[in-house]
Amino acid sequence: MESDRLLSPIERSWSVNPNFGSIERTGSCSSNGSSGGTCTEPHDGETEALYAKQAVVFIEDAIQYRSIDHRVDPTSLCLYRWYYSDICQWILNLNIFVNLALAFIEKPSSLSATSDVRYRGATWELPCGLTEIMEFLTFLVFIADVSVKSYLVGWNEFVKSKWLLCYILTLCVSITDWTISLCFMCQEGVRIRRILRPFFLLQNSSLMKKTLKCIKRTLPEMASVMLLLALHLCLFTMFGMLLFAHSKDSQADAEWRKYFRNLPDSMTSLLVLLTTANNPDVMIPAYSANRAYSLFFIIFTVIGRCV
Repeated sequence: MESDRLLSPIERSWSVNPNFGSIERTGSCSSNGSSGGTCTEPHDGETEALYAKQAVVFIEDAIQYRSIDHRVDPTSLCLYRWYYSDICQWILNLNIFVNLALAFIEKPSSLSATSDVRYRGATWELPCGLTEIMEFLTFLVFIADVSVKSYLVGWNEFVKSKWLLCYILTLCVSITDWTISLCFMCQEGVRIRRILRPFFLLQNSSLMKKTLKCIKRTLPEMASVMLLLALHLCLFTMFGMLLFAHSKDSQADAEWRKYFRNLPDSMTSLLVLLTTANNPDVMIPAYSANRAYSLFFIIFTVIGRCV
């Protein structure tokens, strides 16, 4: 009994399904009438090496905050580790940087030696097609990136991954818009793909994805707070317009002229006051006329901070 190893059932020969998650026994069993059956359990170095690679990959996934829903067969593991190697990630990050940096040299670009419009000469414009070629090269890298990612996660995980589906959709829209730019010889008025470029940076960061997921979960709570703050702002705006109404006294009328002339101005003044950006500038004209008016602004600020 003491010679039996504790982990012997775990060390049986298993083959890993490339579709991730399913395993099946590869040992062969035969039965006879006298002994009831015998099983052959092959112990080869390749199986143990595969287990070691899987363990290493899962540990790396945990350290880098990556998902473990991917293929774990030997070929996919080699591709997976190569994809997340330093040189591949460096190339991908450089590609994202180049794609985002195109905004500095594309028309209309304000990149010049001086920011003073009085001394700024004619802006230097690249010939049509040069930035488009650079952008198309970045698209090729993105296409290779999404192809490798889609293969590694498998079809079942691919159809459930909103990030990968949005990645493909963004690429399709960008390439379509890029084709339109070439057809119009760089004279089109709107380039939709420019506002989609930050997505390539966003989808490449696991921590950024988790941050957005956390923000999404807190949006309902934030919405209730924003609604309460809006009601507080509207209520005190109406009070302020009644309290600082138009009058014949020029000194008492200073608050109305500057900050409470109409509803948009009144709401904007109190909103900025709540953020303390112009505190106590909004209160000064009314405070100069009567110190008691400061109670209105103090109560508004205190309640707004509590909200």
